Amino acid sequence: GLPMTPASSSSSASSGLVPKALRLEASEIEGNVADCIGIYRLVDGKTVNGKPTWRNTRLLDKWLAWNGSTAWNVQSESNLGKTKGWLQLLDKGCAYPSQSKVVWEAWDGGEWVKQAELQCAVASLEDLPAPAALMIESPKIDSEANGCLGLYALVQGRIVNGKPVWRHTGRPNRWLSFNGDNAWNAQSEANLGKSRGWLQLLDKHCHTPDLSKQVWDAADGKGGWMKVPELKVKVTDPKELPPPVAIRLDNPTGGPLSISGTAANFIGLYKLALDKTINDRPAYRHTQSAGRWIAFNGENAWNAQSEASLGQKRGWLQLLDSNVSTPDLSKTQWEAWDGSNWVRQDACTCVSVDTAQLPPPPLIELAGPPIAGNAGACLGSYRLADRDVNGRPAFQKTDREDRWLAFNGDNAWNAQSAASLGEKKGWIQLLDSVPTPDQSSIGWEAWIESKWQAQPRLQCIATHDPPLPCSELLVVSTKPPPVAKVQEMPPLIKRSDSELLEDANKDAAKDAAKGGAGGAGGA
Repeated sequence: GLPMTPASSSSSASSGLVPKALRLEASEIEGNVADCIGIYRLVDGKTVNGKPTWRNTRLLDKWLAWNGSTAWNVQSESNLGKTKGWLQLLDKGCAYPSQSKVVWEAWDGGEWVKQAELQCAVASLEDLPAPAALMIESPKIDSEANGCLGLYALVQGRIVNGKPVWRHTGRPNRWLSFNGDNAWNAQSEANLGKSRGWLQLLDKHCHTPDLSKQVWDAADGKGGWMKVPELKVKVTDPKELPPPVAIRLDNPTGGPLSISGTAANFIGLYKLALDKTINDRPAYRHTQSAGRWIAFNGENAWNAQSEASLGQKRGWLQLLDSNVSTPDLSKTQWEAWDGSNWVRQDACTCVSVDTAQLPPPPLIELAGPPIAGNAGACLGSYRLADRDVNGRPAFQKTDREDRWLAFNGDNAWNAQSAASLGEKKGWIQLLDSVPTPDQSSIGWEAWIESKWQAQPRLQCIATHDPPLPCSELLVVSTKPPPVAKVQEMPPLIKRSDSELLEDANKDAAKDAAKGGAGGAGGA
């Protein structure tokens, strides 16, 4: 069994010499540089021009880095380490920007303007938002704890014992949560938030497990714990996360929607389209209307749009953020087309949702190479039944009424006989408690020659989208299609050399003259 986490205490870990978090704040600042204000998290293991770098926790395309010659800059990821950006601190002498007494400067589109009110200070670790992605890394652990290593995604909107929680992206039954007493645990869903698990971090003071310097313990398989000093939990770029299976475009405040007209029809639940990408990014289809999509336009925005406009710079809602791999990762505000203008929607959010909120597919298929014996007879198509088994949807084989695919109530989906329906019996099993078996990325097993044998090529596939209600009709606007507005590029930063300064200002003036084109709405 899993060992219990013993009651004990642990002191807070030191953040070390390099600040884990910096805060840029100002009483008054305008223009593009206003987006640079906020908290910046140290990027572990990453240096730029030989010095540490920090990343904005709200807008992931804003970085604070040393440009290699004259200044610390707040800049885009594409300009990281270059002499370009929105803010600059001309101080060669400071090890970190929080140590400097030099006045910051902001680019106003034509020149650098001193910002006497702008301050950079070390921020409290408690002010850091929970990372969207965490990686648990370690050499192989000789116990079941080894299955807890890997990439974890933050479960948005879910709190366990007052703290955020993460879920393994490859093994959905592995969670990382605080036990409410003294430790962080990597554990099963059944033990979520309890003092049980395969890994434990005895540090009740750290806000998130990546901030701790304490040594992790792993279950030794004998009811006890063993130290694993090589195990590390690191913040990972959200771009490394697989796309969420479902996202919701919503107004979670409960107040009246400010979105009206055709744009309001795009609010709702969307499912990842597994068979396609649009402009090299994932695309999402509305679960209640097949003609509504959320997709990247190939240049500067995510758009909620009709299928006829899929992937084009057209839509009824837009998210002007080209840096996120999926729209749920963005902190930028959505905008809605009201028929004549783009209107900022402060209450509109896009979040990943638990796959349990997805409607079950009407038809799934167990597909793979032939398997000998009774297990082989379980391959084929299964139709959604009009009954649940152990609180989950159940599927009946389309060509054999005595073959079912159902959840066993504990830890697995089983392809089994009608006589064993819902029991821990069957010829094929999936050791995963996902809401429906097509959502799992874990390998299946088949009972062959009196033992379970892995079937790496066996897949469970949802072969049809959920049925669409006929009342969900897309309203088409008679207005001309809009063009999404373009964000302005950051200007060049002045150099200490007067000749380079003159050239930089000329280039910056050209960029500023181009400006950002205004946007309009569309289908």
